[in-house]
Amino acid sequence: MNYCAFAHLVCRISVLVSFAFGLGLMVTTLAGASERIIRFGIPEEGYPPYLMHVDEDINGIVGDVFVEIAKSLGYKADVVVLPEKRLLHQASLGKLDAVASALEWEDDTRTKFWTNGIISISDNLVTTKARRLNGNDLAALKGKHIALMHGYTYPSLENALKNGDLHPTRVKRFDSLLRMVDRGRVDYGILDQNVAKWVMREQDLKFAHGLHFVEPGFDEVQYRIILYPTKDWSSFVQEFNIALGALKAKGTWKKILDRYR
Repeated sequence: MNYCAFAHLVCRISVLVSFAFGLGLMVTTLAGASERIIRFGIPEEGYPPYLMHVDEDINGIVGDVFVEIAKSLGYKADVVVLPEKRLLHQASLGKLDAVASALEWEDDTRTKFWTNGIISISDNLVTTKARRLNGNDLAALKGKHIALMHGYTYPSLENALKNGDLHPTRVKRFDSLLRMVDRGRVDYGILDQNVAKWVMREQDLKFAHGLHFVEPGFDEVQYRIILYPTKDWSSFVQEFNIALGALKAKGTWKKILDRYR
């Protein structure tokens, strides 16, 4: 083999080695990038203003906090919006990493990871202004017709519901619950007042008799991030909690709250 042919062969080998190295680096980079994606589920029904999906910038108070902190920790939140039952199915298949929830709403937390609470939420009695109660006396509801959300649990009312002391009507829409109260089709409704006020404002709802929300609320829980065991999220949770504390200590928290007021 003459010198020119040898030099040409060496050059070709160098190009192939460089290409292979570059390809390997690209694959490694892409694999690393995929590991930094966290799949975050939001039910289509939502729970505004705490959780909903309008666009990539509007995911509700809890959703926005999660996306903001995940980004600061080097994760891209891949928001998955599906009906709640399909989200649960995706989670069972290992195709979902996280959702927003409360520990009290989870059937089994033994294999899951969870963050500190992001915001407190509670239920409020909803009445007409003419029927308003003085204080949160749940015993006064005995024998009354109550509008409740379909699929929701109410720990403080569990025994009364089981014993037939209350006459519940389950509805699937927040505005339906509010209208039933206003029109006198039920004596009371039960709904977080921030959810109710968000729906009233966004849908421009008008009520002939006016609505009153009894305070304080009851069955208070902490809305937080629940992570499924798709990997060991222990370190992420620790970093998230530190970042959450920092976020609440500065103006970012107020900006997120103001977005939904």
